[in-house]
Amino acid sequence: MSRIITSQPTLNISPELAINQSNWDHPEHLAIGQLTMEQLFKTVSVDRGCNTMPLPQADQHWPLDDEIFSDILRPERTITAEQFLNRRLFNDALLIVHRGKVVHESYRNGMSAQDRHVIHSCTKSLISILVRQAVERRLLDPSAEIGTYVPELAALKAWGSVTLQQVWNMQAGINYSEDYTDPGAHYWSYARSAGYYPPLAGEPVLGVKKWIFNNLTERSQRPGEEFLYNSCLTNVLGMALESVYRQPLVEIFEQQFYRHVGAEMDGYFNTDHLGFPIAEGQLSLSLRDFARCAWALANEGRSLTGEHLFSPEFPAMLATPSVEAQKIYQRLQPDKVFPQGQYSHQYWGVDTAQRQFSMLGIHGQFAWFDLDNDVFAIGVGSFPQQDGELMMLCLKELWQRISAQAKIHC
Repeated sequence: MSRIITSQPTLNISPELAINQSNWDHPEHLAIGQLTMEQLFKTVSVDRGCNTMPLPQADQHWPLDDEIFSDILRPERTITAEQFLNRRLFNDALLIVHRGKVVHESYRNGMSAQDRHVIHSCTKSLISILVRQAVERRLLDPSAEIGTYVPELAALKAWGSVTLQQVWNMQAGINYSEDYTDPGAHYWSYARSAGYYPPLAGEPVLGVKKWIFNNLTERSQRPGEEFLYNSCLTNVLGMALESVYRQPLVEIFEQQFYRHVGAEMDGYFNTDHLGFPIAEGQLSLSLRDFARCAWALANEGRSLTGEHLFSPEFPAMLATPSVEAQKIYQRLQPDKVFPQGQYSHQYWGVDTAQRQFSMLGIHGQFAWFDLDNDVFAIGVGSFPQQDGELMMLCLKELWQRISAQAKIHC
């Protein structure tokens, strides 16, 4: 059963170094900030259950340290794998599983195997698994209007005809901006209300739900026509799950998923000040437990404990190219790094022609899957910016190297 970890957060990570709610994500603070979210948010545990399963280990680990990488910043030069991970990707920890066995596990930047690292928007992809389970159990209907499950949205004209599937795919057509370089973007007001940062002078702290109901009230395009990244939509999915299960979201996550992955440590879920879990990005896990959560996506829906958590059609669908999905994804802002990319069900189809897809989170969090080569990788990081082309180029380089290693060791 979940328990309260933090009921009254101090909002301070290091008083001595003045690291607090206002600057935890400054580049020089990320290495500690992302390991201590429970000091900034109300936090509840996610119970691991009783069935811890060790991660199977390969007889010989891959010699990743011997790899030489092209330097993303100076392509005419090369750097070592450790230099690439540490000084280009700013990776905090990396774990690779090939053919069902761990072939690489490493930690850097002060992180250890016992630390819980916030996985940011990879949380969205894990919440998506709960949605998929509810759909398979006929508790949720993807074609139903989202207002069926969240009555407060049914009362807003902009949300009329928006389906659960369109919310799931981030094609809701609701006016919103998540441009991290624009201080006037909707995201920053939302983030302050959720508790990521202190409010501006005189600004009310509404919490996740009320902020959505008060601010996402206009339509920017017809639903289903364009992909527009909107973190708030995952919180809406969380509300829909609470509606059909008639339980708090953390309990749903715990009972329907986390207790079945073989975890060795409880997870930490941050909530807003009213106790609603920040479903779009505030789950903290150890690297190994993050890998356990990803396991079923690489193994046709079967967890490390051998339980069927969802049908094998789900990961197969995420890895299948769709011309229509690619058009919708690329329409507003073309993806230069993954020109054939697509997005659906809170996952990124980074190279579906090669049956590769990914969870992605700001500052370099990821769980990446290459189904054809039976390999997946988990990474947490402290990249200085939230996102951007340079970070994605580094991730692409890493993933391509892992695929190449998988082929060598097939």
